[in-house]
Parts: sequence; C-alpha cells; structure tokens
Amino acid sequence: MAEMHTTLSEDVVEERHTSMEEVLPLHILSDICNRVRDAKDLANCAATSRAMDDAVRNVQSLNLICLKKYFLLARKRFPIRVPCPTSDDEDELDTDSEDDSDEEKVEPCVTKDPSSSSSEHQPQDGVNENSAPISGSSAHKPQDALSGKPAPIPRSSLHPPQDGLCGRLAPAKPPAYVSFKIACLNMLGRVKDVKHLRIEVDQEMQANLFQKEEIHMVDFWLSEPMFVRKWVSACFRTLQHLTVVDYGQQAIMRQSPILRVLSENCKELTHLELRNMYLDTNDLDKLPKLESLTLRCIKMTERSLTDIDDCMPVLVTLALVSVFGVQDAKMKSQKLEVLCLGLSTSARIVDLNLPQVKKLQLKMTCPEILRVRAPKLTYVAVCMEKRDRPDVEFLEVNGLKELLFGASHFSILPYLMKSNRLLEKIFLDLPCMALGEDGKWEGVLEQIPRSLPDIEVLKASCPILHTLSVGPGLWHAMEESFEINQELATFRRWRTLTKFIVHMVVQSLDNCMSVLQWLVDAVPTLKFLEIYVHVDSPADRQLFQSKCEEEFTMLTKLTMGTWKRSLNFTCFSF
Repeated sequence: MAEMHTTLSEDVVEERHTSMEEVLPLHILSDICNRVRDAKDLANCAATSRAMDDAVRNVQSLNLICLKKYFLLARKRFPIRVPCPTSDDEDELDTDSEDDSDEEKVEPCVTKDPSSSSSEHQPQDGVNENSAPISGSSAHKPQDALSGKPAPIPRSSLHPPQDGLCGRLAPAKPPAYVSFKIACLNMLGRVKDVKHLRIEVDQEMQANLFQKEEIHMVDFWLSEPMFVRKWVSACFRTLQHLTVVDYGQQAIMRQSPILRVLSENCKELTHLELRNMYLDTNDLDKLPKLESLTLRCIKMTERSLTDIDDCMPVLVTLALVSVFGVQDAKMKSQKLEVLCLGLSTSARIVDLNLPQVKKLQLKMTCPEILRVRAPKLTYVAVCMEKRDRPDVEFLEVNGLKELLFGASHFSILPYLMKSNRLLEKIFLDLPCMALGEDGKWEGVLEQIPRSLPDIEVLKASCPILHTLSVGPGLWHAMEESFEINQELATFRRWRTLTKFIVHMVVQSLDNCMSVLQWLVDAVPTLKFLEIYVHVDSPADRQLFQSKCEEEFTMLTKLTMGTWKRSLNFTCFSF
C-alpha cells in the first residue's frame, strides 16, 4: 500500500505519496514483471521508475514479437529492391547478411528519436505506437543500439541545421530507425538471466502475400547466423526454454546453423521449438539436457533425424510437424517416449525402432515401407494417404489402449485391432471432406473411396472397447450406406459400447436423424452421445439440435456442440 510523506518548510507544507513500486521489494516487482513477458510491455514498465527498471532487468521470461506494422514501417522506409539479373544471388545474400551483422546499419523497422529520451523517465524508444516492442535505448540515457553504452550527442542536435548558402533552416532529416533485430539485442542486453525466451514473427506478418524479391532480404530472417550468435551470447548461460518462429518468406530458402550454435553454447537448454526454417544439422555438439524438441514447417536434409538423435541423448518428446526433405526416415532412440512424425515430403522408408515410446503420431503419405517396433506403445494416431501396395508392419505393438486412425483405406486396421485386445477407445475417419484454410466446408471429395471399416472385426477383437469416435468423412460414408441399405448391420449387438462421438456436416437433416436414431436403437448399452456439427452445415443447426434433444431423452447424457477447423479429441490422451 502506498505511504504518504510530509515535507515542511517555512511557507509550504508538501505531501508526497510514495508509489507502489517504491514500497514493494525488488523480488515482488520482478515476479510481477516475469508475468508480463511481452517485451513491449516490459519496456513500458521499465520507463516508469528506477525500481521498475531494476525489476525488468531481473525478468526470466521474455517474448520478442515482430508485428506486421514493423514490417510495413521497414518497407516504407526501405522499399524492396529488385536484384540485378546479372548478379550472383548467393553473393548478394552473403553481403546482406554481413551488413546486418555489424553496426546499426540494418533494414530498419523502429523509429528512434534521440531527442525524445532526454527526460529521466521518458518512455523508451520502441514503446510508442509506431515502434518495435523493445527498447532501442536505456530508460535514462540515449544508448548505442548494440553496445548499450551512452551514445555521443551529435552536433546537429546542438544547433539547428542550416543551409550553407543563405543561412536558412535546412529541411529536417527523417528520424533514425532501429531494426527489429537490433531492438531484440538491446532488450536482451538489458536483462540478466533469461530462462524462457520467445522470438517470433506474428501470424499476421506470416500471412503476407509472397513476393519473390523478399527471398533476397534478410532483415527479418531471425535464424540468420550472425544474428543468432549475437543474441545467444547474451543469454546462453541461463537459457532453458527457447522458441524461435522465423519469417518463412526469408528463411525457408536459406540453411541456418541455429541448431549448431545452440548446441555449442546453450548447455542448459531443456525445451526447444523452431518454426519456418531450413536447418543445417551438420557438426552438432551435444545438448545434454534437452528433453523436448518441436520442429514445425521445417526443411531438413536426409541425415537430419540421425544428427538430432545423436546430439540429444536425453530427448523424451520429439514433434516434427510439416517437415520437408526427408525421404528415408530412420530413427532408433533408447529414450524417446513421445513422437509426432509429420512428413510433407512423400517418404520411401519410415523405420522406427523405439523401445520406450508410449505415444506415436504419424501424419504422412503412406511410405513404401513402414516399420514400427515399439513394445511399450499405448497411444497411436495415424493419418495417412494411401499408397499402392505398401509394406506396413507394426512389430511388438500389442498393448494399445487408444487408436486414432484417419486414412483413405483401412487395410492395416484389422491387423492392429486383432493384436490389441485391450483397446478401449478408437477414432475412425475418411479424409473425404474438403475444408478451406479458414475451416470453411467446401464439399465432398468424390475421388476419395468411401468404404466402411470392418466393425465386426472391431467388436470381436476388442472386447473391452467402450468409446467410438467418428470423423465427418466416415459419418458421411455411413449416411450414404444407410440410405442404400436402410441399416448399419455391423453395429448390432455391440454390448460394450457406451459412448459414441460424431463430428458431422449436416447436409440433410432427415438423413442425419435417421442414422442417429437407428444407432441409438441398435446399441442398447449406449449412454453418452456427443454430436459436433460443422458451423457451415447446409441444414438448420438449431432445428437439428432441437430434434436431437427431443429424440434422445433416454440417454444418460447428450452433448451438442460445433466444430470448424479442428475436431474435439478431449476424451483421448493425445
């Protein structure tokens, strides 16, 4: 609580209220600042008082976010130049990279006005609406962007610039600029012991329309070698959690040694996430404490998986999402417990020897050879496009409790079910529903076969299975089958099924209600029914919900909801 001090003089009685930050101890202020995280807000905090400035220096969590307005500001100040058709692109890229690595001579995105920092507690550069989220100078004195030392006052600031011929005032020069990279270095130079760091280009900027000239720029290439080495040198001793989300248009065509730099310096790192990069994994040093690695929208080389496995001896969780460039995915890890393998490149071989893995997710075109040896595997999610006559083996996989299987064919499903009699929950789907990037339903993909899985094998092989979840594609196939046969015979006499979950696009209200009514009547043990309707369904969603609530009163619980871009998997361990 703020205190009040009274100052007496001969003629004046003055009352001064002590601010909260002057009363609270430093460790409490530091804890408050650690909860702020965002660098722009931290810069504002540091500008309020000396106490808050000291607290900001002790933060352990820091988010450095590059917003689209900084990109627009940079391009307005320095428009994209079209490269000379006779120039060597690689030489040009190297030259740009070196220019970016030295003085404050960088493609700018942050306004820096030296005259605005003369007041002791004036808000810092980077705090105003048109600036970056971090400071370009200290809270009290102008600073050099890289060194953090007080910058000399230019002579031009002492006297107004004049035209040498007639003494008239010369036109004002545009304000100096500080790039996002320099602003990041400034902020990291001010804090002491960062443990959690996130450097990110935000989603709005990532959605910029692609310009081929952009690949010749490096001002927002966050995994650029010189920039990485500079910010790593500021925090490598304490860094434990790191996320870097690069600007894809500049980063995806250039190999970055960011993993090598981190492996050589950041020995305390335990969690790492990298997005939108082209990784060079040669000559990696050991990361002795790294337990979790996530790579999303990453281009890799053929040896990358082996390199990663070799340099991370205690890695427990590995998530590879939308990874390009890997055709032979071979992994052999003695420690890994969770693996998500999402390959955007069609692979020839996927060979996984993972004796400790408990959770496995595979998302890819079915390779020519798929071999999984995982005796402790308990939870599996498979999303694969069909390949003609693939060689698929799941070796020593007989303890599954949950299976999520979405594919254009169910050829390996009977094998998995027969060898896993302890299966309790299963999700099945056909990828025949077309959705836009925004989740908008765009129709049915007629080229995808819509054959139903063998439910009889499922019932016979899995005597304790109690939860069935059906995706929108399979539900559409069930509606078509019911319309022809007026029943779904394989669902009869399912004595263990107690919970049914369905995601659907309601195209015909009558068809949906007919199939649901038949299922509820055919499975007398059913107690829990969850129905999720796509928001773009042609039929009236409110009317459909009313009919369901009227019809299924005999159930223990009816849950109605909606979906758009993703399905509800809360009942599964994934």
